[in-house]
Amino acid sequence: MLRTMYDEFLIENRSISIGYPLPYGAMKLKNDFEPAGLQAYLGELSEYERASLYPYMAPEGSYLLAKGRLFQLNQRDLEKVVQVQTDPLLFGRTPVLAVGSNRAPYQLLRKFGSEAIVPVTSARLHDCDVVHTALVSYYGAIPCTAFPSSGTITELKIVWLDEDQLLHMHKTEGIGVAYDYVEMQGVEHQLEVPVGPVFGYAARAGVLAWEDSQPAGLAVISAQARQFKTVHQGEVAQRVCKLTNLTGAWSVEQFITTMQTDKTLREEVIGQLQTHAIQPDQPPWRVIPVSMDGIDDYL
Repeated sequence: MLRTMYDEFLIENRSISIGYPLPYGAMKLKNDFEPAGLQAYLGELSEYERASLYPYMAPEGSYLLAKGRLFQLNQRDLEKVVQVQTDPLLFGRTPVLAVGSNRAPYQLLRKFGSEAIVPVTSARLHDCDVVHTALVSYYGAIPCTAFPSSGTITELKIVWLDEDQLLHMHKTEGIGVAYDYVEMQGVEHQLEVPVGPVFGYAARAGVLAWEDSQPAGLAVISAQARQFKTVHQGEVAQRVCKLTNLTGAWSVEQFITTMQTDKTLREEVIGQLQTHAIQPDQPPWRVIPVSMDGIDDYL
């Protein structure tokens, strides 16, 4: 019978021990992120930076966010605790593909708090790029979503969520209004993990069209064989100002501040963006109907 892992994490000096009932032993992970690195990944951001720096920095490889601390995670670490063909660290968790800010320690810490334990593994998404949506988030960023792009391979992350974390993630994604919960295709794991479907979120509003009637990818997300041009968050904010009825020469900071504080205007902008939105043809995912209360604070 498979054993579930302890909720207790023993943190001493620069290592963390994850305990299991005997005879499973324990796994120790080195904290390889020096203070400067931790500040880059987990440092506080101003409300303006929360939007302007979206989708935030993420480590290149797999990692573990544990009680506000960050640890590198590799195949050897996982193999130390593999039992009966299932890894207890990931056992009982749902793999959710993170295409934007959810791949970043900063966002996971913000969403789940300083006591959370969230394993994150590296993955590649085939035949899709990550592009900007026709949506403005409640904190003023133009978020992103996967979009079909034949031959493109995008470097992403998978967050492994327990039941409570998954429900909270649904809320923060504005499930059923801003995003759909979907079962993804074309995901390639970079570590050996439990076999099964991978899930994710797809924007309901579609993606933002540019002058060539094509979407634009996120410059900070690595990808091979890209078909779409890439832009940064400030360029997208300027594009939204141009496409909507925001008059005058709005700065990026003015746009972000106004979107954060004026929900009525933000909803008007989102409505106007629908005339400039592109919906994917035959997307490589299947929508899983989910409805829940308590999402208004995230819209």
